[in-house]
Amino acid sequence: MKKDKKWINAICIVLILTVMVYLFQDVFKMNNNEYETEIIDEVTVQDVVNLEAFIVRDEQYLDGKADGTHVPLVADGDRVASGDTVARICKKEQDAADFAELEESIRIRDRYTQLNEQTELGALDMQKLNKDIDAAYTSFLKTVNSGNYASLSDNVGDLEESLASKQVLKDGTIDIESKIAALDKRIAELEAKGISTENVPAPLSGYYISNVDGYEAAVDYDSLSDITVSTVDSALSYKPTAVSGKIGKIVGSYKWYIIANIESKYSKLLEKGDSLKVNLPEYGYDNVTVLVEYLSAVKDGKIAVALSCNAMNETYANMRIENVELVVEEHTGYRVKTSAIHTYDPAEETTAAGEDEETTSEQTSKPEKMTVVYILRGTVMNARRVEVIYTDGDYSIVKSDSSSFQGIRPIQRYDEVIVKGRDLKNGRSIG
Repeated sequence: MKKDKKWINAICIVLILTVMVYLFQDVFKMNNNEYETEIIDEVTVQDVVNLEAFIVRDEQYLDGKADGTHVPLVADGDRVASGDTVARICKKEQDAADFAELEESIRIRDRYTQLNEQTELGALDMQKLNKDIDAAYTSFLKTVNSGNYASLSDNVGDLEESLASKQVLKDGTIDIESKIAALDKRIAELEAKGISTENVPAPLSGYYISNVDGYEAAVDYDSLSDITVSTVDSALSYKPTAVSGKIGKIVGSYKWYIIANIESKYSKLLEKGDSLKVNLPEYGYDNVTVLVEYLSAVKDGKIAVALSCNAMNETYANMRIENVELVVEEHTGYRVKTSAIHTYDPAEETTAAGEDEETTSEQTSKPEKMTVVYILRGTVMNARRVEVIYTDGDYSIVKSDSSSFQGIRPIQRYDEVIVKGRDLKNGRSIG
């Protein structure tokens, strides 16, 4: 009998220990592993249509000598006036290299001369220089991120000049006068070579582009009002031939076009005169503003569209056949994991709270269900109302300007939304 009691006691102890271990693990898991959160922020999600597009510009060739080497004096995409010298023709490649070095040396010498004048006048101010350095560095980063490298050398020059100015003001370790003297000597050496050049004037005002690609005659710029699906098909399949005797071109009009074919079902989204946005993912350009200029008749379930744009830089100046994303719809709001969105029934909470059921009919009117997420504030869960406006499956976009409803506050920016957890309930503590 005593043995049986010992066995029973032992079994009870084991069971008690097992239950305690289970409860301890359950509490530990609840507080450490069972809950995951994401801090939400406002985003804009776009619905896009991918298009293969052809770029049409009002292009006129620049004539040049076949036996010469040309040196551009302005960057691609820069605006020039009629008669401006846009390039120089050199008879030999070495002459071209020397002339390019001469132009760069003069540019740098002028920078150092300006810096030296500021130093002599005592015009350098450390606080102002620090701001100039920050501004120059920011401009440099923006240029790199935008992909518009035409102004990159200027950005680098501005940054170098600001840093040099600070170094001079700080400890005078940069000998500006010796740098100017060295540049003057090199400039004199290059000028003494008697480099023979021939000016290339712009035949009309417009944008300068230093290269030709053979697509200049693929589409008639002045006939886009009669665009058809076949116009686009022909442009995209056009086989360019080598262009000789040309050293670049001038784009005469500010306006250039993106032409493409699009499924006719999207025609209701396109109306002449509408302002739209396009993305150029290969260049990192987003939300480029374009205007719907021309639309064709439907053919084989497609329509042709001509979108105009006035923006210009080195990148735009050299685009031709490109992958373009046409933005057809945008959704702005808070980005929330779809699995974190739940249906909330206030009636269940009221019943659970044991409120007095002997109230007026108005007080006892059944509250409406709503869509919510649960957030953590410290260790307490709180339901927050959400209104879904878009979903792509894994994530949804909810309104960022919702209002309170039946006592449940709306979700707010930077709320810590529970994306993984159990027993989600408004007001429940996980501590």
